[in-house]
Amino acid sequence: MCNNLVMPLSNLLKNITSKDVELSKNTVKALIKSADLDDYNELIKNSDFIFPFIKERIIKDFVKLINKSELDTVFKFAKIYSSDFEDLIVKSWLKYADEDLTDKILELFENGSNDEKAYCAKYFSVINDSLALDILYKNSYVDFLPLEINCARALKNFEDRKIVNEMKNRILNSTDEFEKVSAYTFILAYGGVDLVKFCLENCFESPFLVDIISNLLDFNDLYYLIDILDENVVARIFGVLIENYPENISLNTIECYQIFDFVKFLLKSKSQYAKNILAICKLNFNEYLNNEVYNYDLDKNLKIELKKIVEYLNLYKVDFSALKEEIVDNCLYYRFEMSLKVINEYKLYEYGQLLANLINENKLPLGFVSLCAQTLKILGRTNLIKKDAIENIKNDNVKAFIEECCRY
Repeated sequence: MCNNLVMPLSNLLKNITSKDVELSKNTVKALIKSADLDDYNELIKNSDFIFPFIKERIIKDFVKLINKSELDTVFKFAKIYSSDFEDLIVKSWLKYADEDLTDKILELFENGSNDEKAYCAKYFSVINDSLALDILYKNSYVDFLPLEINCARALKNFEDRKIVNEMKNRILNSTDEFEKVSAYTFILAYGGVDLVKFCLENCFESPFLVDIISNLLDFNDLYYLIDILDENVVARIFGVLIENYPENISLNTIECYQIFDFVKFLLKSKSQYAKNILAICKLNFNEYLNNEVYNYDLDKNLKIELKKIVEYLNLYKVDFSALKEEIVDNCLYYRFEMSLKVINEYKLYEYGQLLANLINENKLPLGFVSLCAQTLKILGRTNLIKKDAIENIKNDNVKAFIEECCRY
């Protein structure tokens, strides 16, 4: 048993994360007894370097060892918010939840810092106390993401949609994109089939699409999404990920975003759009695996996951059998763009004449014409575009862009 309850900080961190279970447990007990906020803060600051199963063990031991008379320690530690150790605070409160403790947490929720309020909101996602509702309403608009998310989840527990409906109205009517992305986050944290579908029906033109899709996958398991969504919507979500790795989305998310499961699901699809995404995914992920520029900061387990994805994709023979139909018959910009990306990346020169014909015969919506010209430039086939076709383009900017492409 640990006799010295106030240990040097370096020892505390070393001992609390030790493989020696008894040593770790005694160190947790020492932390509870000392109630040293600096020690606890150092644990929080080093959280990213602690294995998840070790963090889970620390939380479990803390909650098991904390006594009702020591709850002041929990309130003290609640001054520092940590998503990784959120359960340490909240489960300690829930262990001794009663009317008096709930009243104390209500007071903290009303008057505390945003860090403290985030824990309080999480508490009320389990404890239904109607006195918390007005405080939840008010804090749903505070610019502190953990508090916003926990308010949404608490209101879900109350089956209260007042703020959700206000957030839906914001998405449909606000001109402020920052307000909208905050509303998407709240709604996705609240969750539910109708709300997930509402978000996906409205988000794809947002300049913050990457953030919205990231939140969608943070809050929802892939197989839940597969169960409630059309296959093409699932494919489009995957397309957003593939187009934004690794510049806008970290490769550290490949496991938590279930990329391997996405791949296995879409390999069953007969959609050329899905096949196009997988073709780009295959190229990109091979590059991520084989180029240290992309994978140097991935831990061992993520590198294994990346290798597993690539080996599986390499068994897949890219399929362009319906690519012509996908280009000619599809009027959706994002699908047309993906088709041209495939042509660019795989240097499918045989599609040059088809793309030129679409411009020459004026068969494309204006927004698609520049994409075609850019692809023909990459393929070195802009000579296939007829001069009179360029002259017939009414939009001066598009015409100038195509003329610029044709100079090369």
